[in-house]
Amino acid sequence: MTLTLWAAAVVALLGVLILAHELGHFLVAKLFGVKVLRFSLGFGPRLFGFSAGATEYRLSLFPLGGYIRLLGEDPSEPLPAHEIDRALCARPLWQRYAIVVAGPLFNLLLPVGIYFVHYVGHETLLAPTIGTVIAGLPADKAGLLPGDRVEAVDGETVRYWEELEDIIAESPGKIMRFAIQRGSSAEERDVAVAADVRRGPLNLDETVGWIGVSPRFQLPEVGIVDLTSPAARAGLRSFDYIISVNGQPVSHWAEFAAAVARAGASPLRVTYLRGTHSAVPFVHVEIQEPGTAVVIPQPVLEPNGKRHYETGILTSDLFVYSVEPGSPADRIGLRRGDQLLELDDQPILHWNILRQRLEAEPEREFKLLWASPGGVRRQATFKQELRSEIDAYRQEEQRLVFGASNRVAWKTADPVPIRNRFFYALGHALTRTGEIVKFTAQGFFQIIRGELSPQTLGGPLTIGYAAGVAAEQGLAQYLWLMALLSINIGLLNFLPIPILDGGLLLFFTIELFKRRPPSARARAITTYIGVVVVVVLVLFALKNDVVRFFLPR
Repeated sequence: MTLTLWAAAVVALLGVLILAHELGHFLVAKLFGVKVLRFSLGFGPRLFGFSAGATEYRLSLFPLGGYIRLLGEDPSEPLPAHEIDRALCARPLWQRYAIVVAGPLFNLLLPVGIYFVHYVGHETLLAPTIGTVIAGLPADKAGLLPGDRVEAVDGETVRYWEELEDIIAESPGKIMRFAIQRGSSAEERDVAVAADVRRGPLNLDETVGWIGVSPRFQLPEVGIVDLTSPAARAGLRSFDYIISVNGQPVSHWAEFAAAVARAGASPLRVTYLRGTHSAVPFVHVEIQEPGTAVVIPQPVLEPNGKRHYETGILTSDLFVYSVEPGSPADRIGLRRGDQLLELDDQPILHWNILRQRLEAEPEREFKLLWASPGGVRRQATFKQELRSEIDAYRQEEQRLVFGASNRVAWKTADPVPIRNRFFYALGHALTRTGEIVKFTAQGFFQIIRGELSPQTLGGPLTIGYAAGVAAEQGLAQYLWLMALLSINIGLLNFLPIPILDGGLLLFFTIELFKRRPPSARARAITTYIGVVVVVVLVLFALKNDVVRFFLPR
């Protein structure tokens, strides 16, 4: 992006944020009949402008803010007798509150509009069809199966997967009745929702409900650990992608497992794809021609005298697909093709559960048991690493590193149309804005309490750089940044610091209790203090900008 386009992205971003804020003050002031003397985008000397009615509209030199000037902002200001009714100080206290609150409120409403436009463009959502059921967890114990479609929970209709997720997450510890559609039959299951403590945004722990299901159908990508098994002898390897069994196509793991179970002791003619790294067709790697293997199941006698047949074919979910060089996983000897078995002597049921346990206790030392190809079991202890990285916006991020990852191929059921898209979009826009307001406010308080580094604060350079980067990444990223900054500006202006909107609200509150406005001297002193506080914050933010952009890290 050229410097001109970068500057245009910054000016446009700040212009919209400032306009939204001052427009809030302006419109509500006009609504209550208060005279607006000046509406300025920017501070300092006037660049150009015009007058319309009683108001001067101007664009000023420094674009890092804006203001409107109202008649009678200062109660001690002398006013012409014929304009007293149009002065701010003559308005009832509730109207003055409304005029001041309108500015930051419009900054909080702008993201609602941005997110509304985003969500109203959605036409379909994931259906509430279960793709994966993790063995040993509540859904499995209740008898839910891949392919079950959840119609209702405790009598509440479920239309989309996200609704199902929200209902479960909000119900830790409850027993809930699931109405499901399984093929052509309707059934009900009682599911005991487990409570799980997870690390949320800003490293805050939160307790959520979960039952061990996912909308993702795991595709038939296999893992082979026993090199003497029928599958290995037939030539199958880990991460081969099965496309048919005995001439019948299989589209996901449950279908493949059912086909193997039906075959029993009969030979399995398996057609597969094998790639240089992953054989999944939609991954951009070189795909070889399909191969065929004939797997002859091997009889195994159980302690109770029953016989079953083994092929040695496992799901690839718990097989290591890649290992980051120099990571804890690399140092303890994990390699591609290894199968993870236990963490701290507890079976690893699913890779996502492993990830959750590691994230929940970043400082702990863990004991890991795994099997290498050939069946050799190995055990080692490790601690995750906390690595600092600089993101695209020149912000420092902390990344927790284990270093081993899987690669599970998956698909979902066909999406379903969204009903009442307008109300869906409005509800999600309000929810999304509310979540960001909550997390932003928590971040402010964490900085004040010393729980979050004040180095995360950014000044004009950070805002300008972020605007340019977001514009390069596309309109969506640019609008997301605009929404985030608008929320920050809205909340910042509620702080009870004179020269900010929160300072005026503080004066009005004092007037509410004392039955008279603060004296001119008190206003002058507190305004001076407010200026000092704001200047200190700006200088601190500028210092962070200098460290972030001009000093080596």
